[in-house]
Amino acid sequence: MVSRYALNQIDVEFERLNYAGIDSSHCGCVMRTTYGLPCACALAISVMGTIPFDTIHMFWQRLRFSYQGLSEPKVSITEEMQTILKRFEKLDVCGKVTLKNETLGNCLP
Repeated sequence: MVSRYALNQIDVEFERLNYAGIDSSHCGCVMRTTYGLPCACALAISVMGTIPFDTIHMFWQRLRFSYQGLSEPKVSITEEMQTILKRFEKLDVCGKVTLKNETLGNCLP
């Protein structure tokens, strides 16, 4: 799969073949160096009109057109809270006050 935008840009480069040909000095190779897509001179030397897939940058290959839905990342602090609670329960009163101040002190503005 390749992005439609990338395919449109490749089509524009095909149109440039008429005057750029295989000469890279006329082509400038801007499409290849800037977007990672085959430029006119690279398209001119393609075998039988097929574009090698490895000439298209990975960025354009990873785009998908199907709806995959947005998923919220799952963030939880349950394990951390359990660890703090276990540590808290093992401490004496003085240690509990110190842990409470250390823990809450970092959260307060």
